[in-house]
This record gives sequence, C-alpha cells and structure tokens, in this order.
Amino acid sequence: MIRFLHSKSNVPESDATLLAAYRAGEGVEALGRLYERYVELVYGVCLNYLKTEADAEDAVMAIFEQLMEKAKMHEVQHFRSWLYVLAKNHCLMQLRKPQHEFSEPDFVQFEGVSHLEEEHSEEQEKQLRECIEQLPMQQRSSIELFYFQEKSYQEIAALQKEDLGKIRSFIQNGRRNLKICMEEKVEKLGN
Repeated sequence: MIRFLHSKSNVPESDATLLAAYRAGEGVEALGRLYERYVELVYGVCLNYLKTEADAEDAVMAIFEQLMEKAKMHEVQHFRSWLYVLAKNHCLMQLRKPQHEFSEPDFVQFEGVSHLEEEHSEEQEKQLRECIEQLPMQQRSSIELFYFQEKSYQEIAALQKEDLGKIRSFIQNGRRNLKICMEEKVEKLGN
C-alpha cells in the first residue's frame, strides 16, 4: 500500500488542525500527514474508477498536487468527505480524457506508440528518447524506472534511496518536462 509521508510526531492531530496549519503557511508536511490518513481511501476510490494499480497510484499523487492548491482556496468543514469527492471527480475527469491523440501527445501515460502509423511511431519514439536524455538525472532515472521498468513509487524510492515525496516530484516534473520537450519538437516539425 502507498505510504505518503512519514509522521514525525506520535501526537494525534485533528484533521482541522493539520489543515489549518497548512493554510497558515506551515508547509506541505502538515498537509502530507493529513493526506496520509486518507491515502488508502483515495487509492481505493481511484482503483475502483481507473481499474489499474499504476493508474490509481498516479492518480493518488496527482490528487495530492490538486489538494495543495484547493485546500488553500476552499473552506473545508469535513475533510474526509471533501477529499472523497475530490478523488472521485479527478478519476471521472481522467476517464473523460481522450486516451490516444497524436495531435497533442500526452506523455503522462506512456501508453506506447502502437496506435500510431508506423512512420509516426518511430519518429515519435526517437523524439521521446531524445527528450528523456535531456531530463535531469533524477527525473530521467525515475521516469525510466516507473514507465519502462514498471517499478512502483515505493520500489523507486528504495532503489534511489529517496523519500516517496521526492520520487513523486521527480516523476511529475519529469512528465511535465517531457511534455514540454515533445510539444517543442512537434512545433518545430510543423514549421
């Protein structure tokens, strides 16, 4: 099961206390501890909707990123219920996204290139490899382990001797950087 952040304190804090600490600017650690309480709930919701463990794990991390923004914008009275709705809505939005579009590459999932015509798939795969090589070392190794060797976040954290939050960050930033790189390559081809 996913462990999000490790608590540094054995003193139980209420959901409202941790949320208030985060909103007061005390850092993401308080929100991480709060999210860790409900990560199994979020994972279960995501697995129910998205059907695969890998997609559910990705969603758990993406939902935390959304939570960092939305927790500051919304007054939350019942965190558990609110988080459940946030997770459900995230999953529904994922299910509504088109899965395979060549016109706007989505390298978040790395589904492979078998759905493309052969000439496009070889070129796209070459461009993807070039973009991966341009990533910073930690992002590159995390992306390769996660997508090409199908390692879990926990396995990558153990292999790289990093905490889970950093691995999540390396993968998310790596995916974003890959998307930007690929968009630039597509744009150059169009000119």
